[in-house]
Amino acid sequence: MSKQVIPLYFTLFLFVLLFVFFDAQIDNEFIMIGRLQRLFALVLVSMTIAYSTLVFQTISGNKILSPSLMGYEHLFVLLQVVLLLLFGGNSVLLQSKVWSFLLSTTVMVIYSFVLYFCLFRKPNKQIYYILLIGLILGIFFNTSTQFLQMTIDPNEFAYVQSAMFSSLGRISIHTLLLAFLLMVLVFLYLFRYFKYLDILSLGREYTLGLGVDYDKVVQQQLFGISILVAISTALIGPITFVGIFVSGITYRISSTAKHRSNVSLAIAISFILLICAQFIIEHILNYKHSLSVLINLLGGSYFVFLILKLLRK
Repeated sequence: MSKQVIPLYFTLFLFVLLFVFFDAQIDNEFIMIGRLQRLFALVLVSMTIAYSTLVFQTISGNKILSPSLMGYEHLFVLLQVVLLLLFGGNSVLLQSKVWSFLLSTTVMVIYSFVLYFCLFRKPNKQIYYILLIGLILGIFFNTSTQFLQMTIDPNEFAYVQSAMFSSLGRISIHTLLLAFLLMVLVFLYLFRYFKYLDILSLGREYTLGLGVDYDKVVQQQLFGISILVAISTALIGPITFVGIFVSGITYRISSTAKHRSNVSLAIAISFILLICAQFIIEHILNYKHSLSVLINLLGGSYFVFLILKLLRK
């Protein structure tokens, strides 16, 4: 472990203690279990964000891209609108956290399979072509959502509005266990090719020259990443820019190009960012804002900074 990142992990440990025990009655089981659930949810989301963003940027060869460009977040919101129109706000599919998570995850995993079989499996399709398709699909989902919103009962619109922002209010013990099991399966699938990621960063020609099947590894990673993003979005909702911010900070403070070190570092940075944002929401803003508002404000500002930096070159 590099001496540069030791203070980071120590800071992470302090933030975890602060989040769990700040202004809390330890003998109050309801409060402590709720905080531990939110903490576990942030760990799962941090892992998905860190891995999916860093590997996606390695595959694309671009440090300002994010897998959220594939349209998952817009699809999630569209799904909530469609369910509300079909079954109403009192439906078990919307009121039950478990059923809502299962349905959202299922639909987005099916979407991942469609992307995989239509785009990812074709080696002649460049990553930017795939990104363009994802961007167009995202615009289509967003436009469809706006159209359908006009037909929603105003009394039920609050549910749709809450779906547009990430929130830990969707989690429960059962949804966390389901998300954890799905993530374990996906990571076991992805780690078979993890050793090739450092070679992939050299480019397609060099990777093939070193005897690695570049197209196969890229296809498997894209497929796994898409499922991770689907699970994360179904668990807490859309978070657009956090991956770009986390990857940018990771590459700035990392002293190595090895993915094994950078992914673990990115998980720690993502966890610190999310836990700080959630702490501010709970104890300073008194739940007046959602998690995505703070995260996207910070991440969006950093994204604009990166764009301006590229334009100056």
